[in-house]
Amino acid sequence: MNKDLYSTLGIGETASQAELKKAYRKLAKKYHPDANPGDKKAEERFKEISDAYDILGTTEKREKYDQIRKGGGDFSWGDAGGQAGTSFGGGGLADILRSMFGGGGFGTGGGFDQRRTTRHTVVVSVPFATAALGGTVRANLEMPSMCPVCMGAGGSGEETCSQCGGSGRVQQGQMVMPCPGCSGAGKTYKDICSKCHGTGSVNSSETVDLNIPAGSDDGSVLRLATPSRKTIMVKLRVTPDKFFRRDGRDIHCTVKVTAPQAVLGTKLKIRTLDGKIVLKIHPGTQPGSVLRISGKGVPYRGAKGDQLIHVEVSLPVSLSEEEKVNWEKLAGLKA
Repeated sequence: MNKDLYSTLGIGETASQAELKKAYRKLAKKYHPDANPGDKKAEERFKEISDAYDILGTTEKREKYDQIRKGGGDFSWGDAGGQAGTSFGGGGLADILRSMFGGGGFGTGGGFDQRRTTRHTVVVSVPFATAALGGTVRANLEMPSMCPVCMGAGGSGEETCSQCGGSGRVQQGQMVMPCPGCSGAGKTYKDICSKCHGTGSVNSSETVDLNIPAGSDDGSVLRLATPSRKTIMVKLRVTPDKFFRRDGRDIHCTVKVTAPQAVLGTKLKIRTLDGKIVLKIHPGTQPGSVLRISGKGVPYRGAKGDQLIHVEVSLPVSLSEEEKVNWEKLAGLKA
C-alpha cells in the first residue's frame, strides 16, 4: 500500500501553507472522532490526516519529506525486502513517517520517544530599527503545551510495545531504526488520548516577549524552548523601512536638496537609527555624492557600521519668468 501525504490532505505539492492548513481543518472537522462516535474508519482517517499535517504543516519537515519524495522510490511497506522504494515491514504510513520525522534519534535505554524534542516553526515580523539595534518584540504564538487531558502521556492503559519489546528500536536488515509500532517510545496505549491524539501536547495561543539580538537579518532564526519539550523556531521577517536600507553593518538612505542648496550649502535634519541629527551639506555638493556618518550603522561584536547618505539634487521642471531670468544671469556669470 502506497500513500502520499499531499493526496491524504487532498492538495497539490505546490499548495501554500495557508491552503494546506485550510484543507487540514476541513478534513479534521469532517473525520473528527467526536463527530463520528464509534466509526473506526473515520478515526483511522482522522489519524492519517493529523499525521500528514504534522509533517507538511512544519516547514522543515515538509522540505525533508519533499526531498525524500522526489529523490526516487516511494514509501512502501509490507514486504520483507522491497525492491523499489523503502521497505519498513508491518507499519502503517502514519507510524513510518512519524518514526522518520518525529523521533529524537538513537539514544540509550529509553528508545526513541517521539515527544522527546520536536521543532515547530513560526514567522514573526520585526521592525527595521529593532532588528538592527536589538530590542523586544511582543508576539502571539501558537505554542505547544502539555495536553491537559492525558497530562502529556498521550493515552491511558500503558503497555510495553509488542513489536520492539520496549526497546523502541527494530532491526531491518543491517539497519536499526525507530519502531513503527510505538514511534520509538517503547510503549503503546490501549486508549489514545482524544484531545492530543497521542502526541502528548496541544497548541495554545500565548503572548511572549521575544528578545531580538542586535544585527538580526531578515530570515534570522531564534530558538525558543517550551515546557512540552518542543522547540519553537522563530523566523524573523524584517519589515522594510521607507527611508533606510541595509547593506551588512551599514545603513543607506537618500536625501534630496535643491540646486541652490547644493551650490550654497545648507543644513538638514535627517533620521538615524538613534534619532534625528543635523546634517551639514557643504557648498558645491555634487549630485550623487555620498556622505558618511561614522558609528550610525548596525552594531556588531562591539563595533558599529556607518550611515551613508546619498545626495540627490532636484532641478526645477518648469520656471517662472523671474526664475528663468535669474538662471540666465547665472549662466552669463559662468560664461
